[in-house]
Amino acid sequence: MTAKPIPVAISYFALGMALQALLMLGGRFRRGDLDRAAGTLGSWFLGLFPGKNEPVYHLLRHVFFGMLIAGGVFTYLFRDRLLTGVGGRMLLAWNLLLVYVALNTGWDSRFQFFLLLLPTVPTVVNAFSDIDRDFRWKVFFQAWFSTILVVIAINSFDAGLLGVFEPEGGVAPALRSPLEMIAGGAAFLYIVANAWFVLALVPIPLVRGQSWDSRLKEVRAHMDLLARGYVWERDDVLRSVVVLVGLPVVLVALSLARTNVRAVIPFAISLMPLVAGRVEPEPPVLDAESKPERAKRHRR
Repeated sequence: MTAKPIPVAISYFALGMALQALLMLGGRFRRGDLDRAAGTLGSWFLGLFPGKNEPVYHLLRHVFFGMLIAGGVFTYLFRDRLLTGVGGRMLLAWNLLLVYVALNTGWDSRFQFFLLLLPTVPTVVNAFSDIDRDFRWKVFFQAWFSTILVVIAINSFDAGLLGVFEPEGGVAPALRSPLEMIAGGAAFLYIVANAWFVLALVPIPLVRGQSWDSRLKEVRAHMDLLARGYVWERDDVLRSVVVLVGLPVVLVALSLARTNVRAVIPFAISLMPLVAGRVEPEPPVLDAESKPERAKRHRR
């Protein structure tokens, strides 16, 4: 007796999400993580409840909703360990990659490029200055980085993988290989997590009866989290010029060679640490008196 192909494919998709979750945590486990993991898994069942005015209940569609909810809950519960640290030059490199993706995937309206230009200009300025010392710019740049990740990931994501959750006209979708489904689940969680970091800034009450003051306090706490995730880098004009000029030259050369955009993105990402440099945390400011010395003084 063989297993049904669609449930098996969905299981591989869920496995990809689980593996991505472990990868994003990077072995930084803490006390209480089992409870958080249980809460994440339990939240999946919320997606199975039918809508109030839902005429026909589609189980597979609700399975997908459950995975979407679980991804958001996972990000919320483990948020302080999921934020990717980024500095000015690395952000510039990602921004340039986004421009490349936009130019090669049908962004042809002036309004689209105007919206893209708005955050790109301060990103370029920041690579040659210290405006990211300011708390507000740290929040902005970290949120912009998450937005870039979401847009590029969505562009690279194979939406056909989601066909297993909603067969059209009752016809079974073309099933993908287990590896494709695992990779799709991993990419899906990555998109959900980074989207959450941006959407959590929206100052709209999340539950019925929540006051605006309470919601604004939550937004402020989230801004603090984003600011902690941003890493200030010392000015390095030469390296910034290499990023601003060198990376576009490489991307244009690849475009002239008619290289597929989806093939270029992983290659460009692999070059980023080389052209932008490693992002190192800003060294902490140590107290003039260490904790052991302070304890010794108090004992006297």
